[in-house]
Amino acid sequence: MPRAAHALTPEFSEETVIIRGVSYRLRELSIGDYEDLVKKATTTKTNPLTGEDDEQVDNALLLKLMVIRCSVAPKLNAEALSNLPMRVVLKLNQTVNKMHYGDEPESKPAEEEEVSEEEPKGND
Repeated sequence: MPRAAHALTPEFSEETVIIRGVSYRLRELSIGDYEDLVKKATTTKTNPLTGEDDEQVDNALLLKLMVIRCSVAPKLNAEALSNLPMRVVLKLNQTVNKMHYGDEPESKPAEEEEVSEEEPKGND
């Protein structure tokens, strides 16, 4: 029997965190989304002595952009995020960091159809 078709890519993980009685649902970013946000958080400065360009990622800005892009419900924007209490934002930051930079949770392989192994029947 043919094996069941497997999805080309796994589902994106989602996490719900409840902070001060409010439920925040966050979704993992695709690598394309992440790279787009890294570009937005990167600045290029020219060293006045050598004339060489130096790229620097503003990690604080990157994390804010990631929280905004990851938010599903409620959907956050820059203004809403800036109006949240500091410890709420820190918890959202921690959750987003864990989702993207932590280890992938252990998971079991997709169940495959079992192949019945019957004894071959020969001439008796």
